[in-house]
Amino acid sequence: MRLVCGRNPTSKKLAKILFTSTRNLEKLSKNTSLYHCWDEPKKNGGVRTIEAPYDNLKIIQKRIAELLHRIEPPDFLMAPVKRRSYVHNAAIHVGARAFRLLDIENFFPSCTDKKVYWFFHKKMHCAPDVAAILTKLATFNGHLPQGSPCSPILAYNAYMDMWEEISTIIAPSNCRLSIYADDITISGTTVYERDVWAVKQALHRHGHRYSCRKERRLINKAADITGVIVSGDDLLLPNRQHKQLRSLIKQRQAGGHGKHRETLDRQLRGRMAQANQILRHPL
Repeated sequence: MRLVCGRNPTSKKLAKILFTSTRNLEKLSKNTSLYHCWDEPKKNGGVRTIEAPYDNLKIIQKRIAELLHRIEPPDFLMAPVKRRSYVHNAAIHVGARAFRLLDIENFFPSCTDKKVYWFFHKKMHCAPDVAAILTKLATFNGHLPQGSPCSPILAYNAYMDMWEEISTIIAPSNCRLSIYADDITISGTTVYERDVWAVKQALHRHGHRYSCRKERRLINKAADITGVIVSGDDLLLPNRQHKQLRSLIKQRQAGGHGKHRETLDRQLRGRMAQANQILRHPL
């Protein structure tokens, strides 16, 4: 699939594909004040900087994302892929004896505009000027912004050579690999240290770092994979979800009126739907 076809693609053709005008493309690609930024606390401490595009740019980024989602994803990519979820990501590893979980640190900020340009120019066969425009539309301060609708899919596409290299490392050991955003999960009867080390080296070569604090090595134990417990041949709810469900049920039984009751009902329905998605997932 190509965003822009032909030997001499133009910005005019690009504008047509993105449902906008060449004037708007030029304006957006040159404007450096198209984001509003703030820090959000992470669950496990620290902060995450959100760089959210304003609506005029966000519309274009959504269109870019829509086009990129038409590219057939590899089997190991779970997010962001339509009709694949965090539950699918866990289900791949059902029945495994050994698990290795890796987390990439500062994932989006580590995805550079150079790699985004490489993807559009070399992989999508865009002309240099078109690839440059697309790169400017999709990146901010030299990296993929956390908050852009096209950052998740570009974080895979811009580093597809790295992900394919990692897949090639894992394949000879008959292990299973899944990628869910910045989470890498490897499982099998045995997960070899040589393979894990080779994966870490591949990440390093492509400018990424893994989190030592979040790395998990599990053998003959249940694994928490993207919020779903994989235990033998089963998918289970994590204890924290059981506690949240019990708390909501207790609050609901205690009564309440008006908006408070409506809020509890809505939260309970959401939690139950989430639980059913895990417990009833086809294996």
